[in-house]
Amino acid sequence: MQAQELIQKLATKETVKSFLIQVLEAFQNMDYHRLNELLEDEANYDNMKKTPYVHQQIQVFKEFKEKGDTRLLLSTNICTGCLCSEPVFVFTGNTSGHKYAVYVQFTEGEITDIFRCSEQSDGFDCLPPF
Repeated sequence: MQAQELIQKLATKETVKSFLIQVLEAFQNMDYHRLNELLEDEANYDNMKKTPYVHQQIQVFKEFKEKGDTRLLLSTNICTGCLCSEPVFVFTGNTSGHKYAVYVQFTEGEITDIFRCSEQSDGFDCLPPF
């Protein structure tokens, strides 16, 4: 499934769809400033508050940049681990081919969490193995 198709399928409200597209673009551009602006202060992401989550993404982006990547390409895949066949967004380094996948969780049409899919991601020195 193409990324745009998955966005259309997951986000039924236009405001949520727009927000999701902006978040995915922030990941693609490795723009942690934009990610910090978009994410909600009170929310938890990947079992942590927003600030530590954004700091973790800074480290992930740093590893991509150290591998020579200037942008992340967006695709989709299916989780083969703990999410049991749920779709995930996969970011692939434009030079390295290194992969980082995130699952966007929805509850009643709203985004309630964003977390790493370790099964569809390559290893990162800055992240725990799972």
